[in-house]
Amino acid sequence: MSVVVFICSGNTCRSPLAEVIAAAKLRDAGIRCCSAGLAAVAGCPATAESCDQATDRELDLARHRSQSVDDLDLTGVFWVIGMTVDHVRRFKQDRLDYRGAVGLLGLPGVDLSRGGDPFAGEQVDDPYRRGTVAAYEAMGEQVDRLVVAWLPHLSEGVGT
Repeated sequence: MSVVVFICSGNTCRSPLAEVIAAAKLRDAGIRCCSAGLAAVAGCPATAESCDQATDRELDLARHRSQSVDDLDLTGVFWVIGMTVDHVRRFKQDRLDYRGAVGLLGLPGVDLSRGGDPFAGEQVDDPYRRGTVAAYEAMGEQVDRLVVAWLPHLSEGVGT
């Protein structure tokens, strides 16, 4: 089965929401979605606000527990998608063992492991820093919109 991994910092806000949105939309496509954090403490639940964003989309993050990118088995992963340019840069720097495609959520379909300007795309700011409902709502809308933009690119990679 093909796997796509969404990454952010702590794996409690942005990447878990991207994971459940993508998983719901790709349910029948033969793609497994997961998420991880570059600075995640393993076992933490998604924030209540991200759970609310999932619930607003009739999705569930209640069982989510954070995991570190360092603990990921990259076997079968054909895309790693970061929320910010820094996430992409750090992943590429830290996981030299990974040979698949690396993208930015705000730059659908562009494999930054092969070059390209990551700053040409949108970045998904961390709502945790602001901690407001409005920040989480804006993040939820942005992540939802950008995941949808990725769907044709992810479907192309099935079986790779």
